Amino acid sequence: MLSLFKRRSRSLNTSWTPLSRVVAATSVSEDDKSIVPSRESSQDEGNHEEVTTIHVAGQAQRTGSSIGALMNLVCIVIGTGSLNLPRTLQQSGWIGLLLIAIGGVISTFTGILIIKCLNMMDASRVRNFNQIGQAAFGTPGRVIIYILYFINVTGIVGDYIILAGQSFHEIANGRGGLTESSWKLICAAIMWLGCISLKQMSEAAVLSLVGIVTSMGAILIGIVQASMYPYRDDGLQPVAHHRATHETARGSGVALALATISFAFCAVSVMPSVESSMRRPDKWNSVLGFSMAIVGSTYIFVATVGYWAFGDQALAPFLDNLPPNAATTAAKILISLHVIFASPVIATSFALEIEVALNITKERLSRVQEFAARLLLRSLFFVAMAGVALGIPFFGDVMAL
Repeated sequence: MLSLFKRRSRSLNTSWTPLSRVVAATSVSEDDKSIVPSRESSQDEGNHEEVTTIHVAGQAQRTGSSIGALMNLVCIVIGTGSLNLPRTLQQSGWIGLLLIAIGGVISTFTGILIIKCLNMMDASRVRNFNQIGQAAFGTPGRVIIYILYFINVTGIVGDYIILAGQSFHEIANGRGGLTESSWKLICAAIMWLGCISLKQMSEAAVLSLVGIVTSMGAILIGIVQASMYPYRDDGLQPVAHHRATHETARGSGVALALATISFAFCAVSVMPSVESSMRRPDKWNSVLGFSMAIVGSTYIFVATVGYWAFGDQALAPFLDNLPPNAATTAAKILISLHVIFASPVIATSFALEIEVALNITKERLSRVQEFAARLLLRSLFFVAMAGVALGIPFFGDVMAL
């Protein structure tokens, strides 16, 4: 695939030019409003050198830190997927731990290849996911990626609205007189507020930090509870169960387990947005590798403890295997908060690409016009997501497939 991309890139007269190191030796037409030279300081290996870089209309400013990029990646990837991994081992056996490690390696390698593809492109192009399809297959490739990206974000955000709404409705247990649909609308509104407050991915670090803390809190509570209440014998609480049994490998479930693990590591579509916001893009490989190591080690730990505790009866999420006490309720609240804080980060990544395609940029519109257009576009997106979550029967079950 990479060789195909290289051939297509050469046909488009593109070349490998890292955006962070482009020197403005190229003359820019005054009529071309999409390319704007700007001056910035580069401190590379102690060499204080002022260079002129090319700024493309709609391209995020490289103001984000490497730590912020790492938090964005971890927040997007980790979370609800981790709570399903004991069930994944129930399907595949202990060999699922190897599949988790392989999934982390594949995700890291894919992220490196994607950014390498973007570095092969002309620096005057916006660095986003759909441009890879454009360079490799022309307009059809770009349109297909737009469609698949939209389906992906729609599925994730819509499913998160359902998950958070159902969880809070269950926790409230009818108090306050709010229906499940009302809770879904409240959760969607909070996600919408987070999304419209973000102008670019570098501003999402705070939301990502909160998302990481809440997800890690839920995971920690779940692991402690699983260690305290394993299925060592027959019982009735919290559900009827027998002594947990385990398998080394279960061939019939490997394919399904691999699909679940692949989804748990899925962050490919947002990687260009995260990388393009980094002040030090040369640190991308390190940031990506470290973030996937954090996620992968957490996944392996959760899967190991959950499968050891519940074995062939592990549920998804494994919080349903735990006794219905205050700690379990706290874990469910934390994971619901996680999806509320993670959704704006995911939605913003997609919205930024659509806004560039529609010329909703500060270079082409006034500040007020840009904000109004961005507000309208993102509001319509969340109205659509809320409508999907409320109006399509069994949408959550379908996305769980």
